[in-house]
Amino acid sequence: MIKPVHFNIRNADLLLVILLVLPVVFINHQHTVDWGGDYAMYITEAMNIAHHQPVDSTHYVYNSNAPMLGPPLYPVGFPLLLAPVYLIFGNNILAMIVYMSLMLILLTLVLQLFFRRYFSETVSIILVLVILYNPWILHFKNEILADIPFALFFNLTLILYLYRSKAVFTGLAMGFSILIKTAGFALPVAFILYLFYQLITGHEDRKIITKRLLIPVIYSLLLVLFVNKILFHLPWGIGLYSENFSLFAFKQHVLKNTALYIELFQSFFHRNLYDWKFLVLITQPVLFTFALIGFLNSKKDLLFFVVSTYLLMLIVYPYHFSGFRFLLPVIPVLLYYSLNGFNSIRWRFSVQKKLLIPLLAVFLLGQYIPEIIRLATNPVTTKQGPQEQTSQEVFEYIRNNLSEDETILFTKPRVLALYTGRKSVCNELNDDLEKMDLLLRDKRVGYILTNENLSNPALEKYLISKKDHILLIWSNKKFKLYQVNDQRHKISTVFPRNIHNRIFAKTKSNDLIF
Repeated sequence: MIKPVHFNIRNADLLLVILLVLPVVFINHQHTVDWGGDYAMYITEAMNIAHHQPVDSTHYVYNSNAPMLGPPLYPVGFPLLLAPVYLIFGNNILAMIVYMSLMLILLTLVLQLFFRRYFSETVSIILVLVILYNPWILHFKNEILADIPFALFFNLTLILYLYRSKAVFTGLAMGFSILIKTAGFALPVAFILYLFYQLITGHEDRKIITKRLLIPVIYSLLLVLFVNKILFHLPWGIGLYSENFSLFAFKQHVLKNTALYIELFQSFFHRNLYDWKFLVLITQPVLFTFALIGFLNSKKDLLFFVVSTYLLMLIVYPYHFSGFRFLLPVIPVLLYYSLNGFNSIRWRFSVQKKLLIPLLAVFLLGQYIPEIIRLATNPVTTKQGPQEQTSQEVFEYIRNNLSEDETILFTKPRVLALYTGRKSVCNELNDDLEKMDLLLRDKRVGYILTNENLSNPALEKYLISKKDHILLIWSNKKFKLYQVNDQRHKISTVFPRNIHNRIFAKTKSNDLIF
């Protein structure tokens, strides 16, 4: 077992870490986003906060039949962090991506404190670099999502507890973790479980351990209550995603997620080494095996309960498309367990044991070099998304010609709502014609927007089957905007102002229908 060391970090060491991590801001530096959708909701909520508008005043029309697309509102913590950037720069994607890189650097400084508790200064710095310069991280830092700030406050909570900071500070960090992502509730649950374990086993003074564990939980819940109910008047259960759960498919979710997250943890260290692929085939299973050994051999401390609670939550949560990002908050602890398991083995060769861990860390870091070079030399390009010229054209047309009361059916409704200020809804991609009709009627959909790069099988079938009731009114190289013709939405004999007459001048009457 690796014994903790006393924390002692010099200003020179901190400066060295900062200098080593700063290049991350400039590696794979992008200025655009893809169609995603989560970031659009975060920016919308940040915009509302900056403009002193109700946070839940969005134009995204939630479809309860397609809950996996996203909830009607996200937790307010990340929008609170984004609001100052929006207030200064507006909806500037470049400014927000730089902001995310700076938050990633803050995360690495927190991780330096975590690793320094268990390892030497040199090893701690190398481990921070192993996480920070992982090509997955270098890609992900361009996403305007809550996962990096969540990992920051999640690990800050652990650091404040481990270094015995005042309970109020630990509680505030824990509370803000919950405000950023609902998954933050794993922290107070883990604290309470650890408290019960300590009270039962009596390993520590009951009065002291109760104060250290219970008071932060109380402060965290008070902060969440104050921000959600008093400051922003948000409804109960915000961000709980209860509609995603199904007891009927519980077993399938558990089995699928267990295999998924084992694979994802291993894939974090999977690099495209081409001719050296055999190194990857060794690294992946070995690191997972060491992590499992380290976890099982570890003492039942707070880290054990936090990791257990968080991973259990991921396993039962019925969403399988998040990729690696859900694992990000506990990767430092899992890496610590991996090295703990690695160090617990009785090696029969003569290399000094204290050199094994830095050698392994350098080996992992060395695998990244080819991809880091590729990312550093790649030119900046415009992603397929809202910053494309074709997207800007359709957004401008909708803003200039469609009433604010209209509702548009689009595959990426949250992005459309952000960039047009018009109500937008999406269907479930497997909906049949009856469900599509019901959706259009219930949500009072007046327009349908399609993009040739965004697949939506149900919508494509619907447009073909309902061609007599749908009129193409505008298009460019990628987008087509249709107006729905039924008893609720009569097609006017006068087309909307500024219509692109050239479209109709160059098409026959029977070409107006999809």
